[in-house]
Amino acid sequence: MDLVKELMTAFEDSGINKMKIEMEGIKLELEKGPEIVQAAAPVMQAAPVMETPVKTNKVTQENVTGTPVKSPLVGTYYDSPSPEAQPFVKVGDHVSKGQTLCIIEAMKVMNEIKAPLDGTIKEILVKSEDLVEYDQTLMTLEEA
Repeated sequence: MDLVKELMTAFEDSGINKMKIEMEGIKLELEKGPEIVQAAAPVMQAAPVMETPVKTNKVTQENVTGTPVKSPLVGTYYDSPSPEAQPFVKVGDHVSKGQTLCIIEAMKVMNEIKAPLDGTIKEILVKSEDLVEYDQTLMTLEEA
């Protein structure tokens, strides 16, 4: 039984997502799945530090005019490709449809968010490294 506990602990601490072991009459199948991420999300949302920026952003979003650019997933917002680099866009910049506006990192995957239309950046509602929610407005575009 100690061996099973050790294997489970090693599996949790590793980057492996699925493992099957069969030895000495014991069959063990372990798999990490989306349940882990879903269980972590409410804990992060319940933290008092996270509530204030989200509420502030939602209040700001109620008064937004123009075409909203929304987050397609929960993750961390980045305004540039690296900490040393210039932001992809600033307020007042003209953008073309398909141009990268920002990055949302989710589960160590960088997802580029692209402009839905040609226009001008009217407002940016989040700061780099903010936690953003699904369907949260990140910025607004004024159609060209």
